[in-house]
Amino acid sequence: MTISDRMRSAMALPGLLVATLLSTAALAQSAPGQVDGEPVREAQPSQSVRDVLREEHTLFSDRLTIEPGITYTYSDRSQLALSGFLVLDAIFLGNISVDTVESHTTTFDLNFRYGLTNRLELELNLPYVYRSTTYQSIGAGGATDRYIEEDVTQGGLGDVRGSLYYRLLPETATRPDVVWNLGVRAPTGKHPYGIGTREVEGSEGNLTVPEELPTGNGVWGVSTGLSVLKTLDPAIVFANLGYTYNFERSFSDISSDPGDHPGRIDLGDALRFGFGTAFALNPRFSLSISYSHQHAFESKRTFEGESRETLTGSGATSGAVNLGATYAMSDTTSIVTNVGIGMTDDAPDITLTFRMPFQM
Repeated sequence: MTISDRMRSAMALPGLLVATLLSTAALAQSAPGQVDGEPVREAQPSQSVRDVLREEHTLFSDRLTIEPGITYTYSDRSQLALSGFLVLDAIFLGNISVDTVESHTTTFDLNFRYGLTNRLELELNLPYVYRSTTYQSIGAGGATDRYIEEDVTQGGLGDVRGSLYYRLLPETATRPDVVWNLGVRAPTGKHPYGIGTREVEGSEGNLTVPEELPTGNGVWGVSTGLSVLKTLDPAIVFANLGYTYNFERSFSDISSDPGDHPGRIDLGDALRFGFGTAFALNPRFSLSISYSHQHAFESKRTFEGESRETLTGSGATSGAVNLGATYAMSDTTSIVTNVGIGMTDDAPDITLTFRMPFQM
């Protein structure tokens, strides 16, 4: 090659480089889809982000996700019973009884998820519930040094749930992802109505415990809600709002008294909401913090041939702060952990969750 040919080649390189850059930029601009004139996020998220989407929102993956998990909850309640009177507003004369109930619930569940399209996903949850409750009483028979304890355990299938998720609006640069969900809960677990009670031997009538423990609530339920999620790299913010309607149902026995007492149970509906944020620290690891809140309205019962009555104290307000972490072991398998700390009297004191979703 002559010197003049080399000079012409060198002069052509800048033009070729500029043309390449322009074609690459044009390709990048035409790649994203458009929704209402705004570009939709189509870049493939990292595995840690996908784990957050799966746990806090919906991933809409076209691959079957199988998610075995275990959840443990602990709560205790104490009640002070006084039978007597005060002398000079300081000295109590009579019987004192302190009753404490410690509840341990372990749920083993298998969750299946499958995205039919990038807007529609189905979910099925199969739970097995094991419960152990310790009933304690101090002061039986009026003696403050008397301590009586009784354990009751129960295990069995819980209430099976099926859900449908539909993406109403995909995420854009200025708009969050909005998903609507619809779920159905079947009363496949053991219901709590008509369970008999027994007096603990030696308690002198001071401690009465149930003969069995329920693993479900006994009625059909339908839930619906909305969840929103926005990616603000490196953070992800999310929120949800939902409502559960419980259908009224008849039972052959709705009382713990001996004999059959048929009637109907109208379990109180529940309103829930939550919000939080997550941070993808690297492509495989993320941390999250959130708050969940649920208010259950009071339940009602109707004995056969009698008028409906409201069960006093059956309503509950449960709030909890949740700390979570996800780690992607591979592109198809992850580990998800969560710790929930109860913030209200009706919430479990602590909830521990361990899950391992993997895609087929």
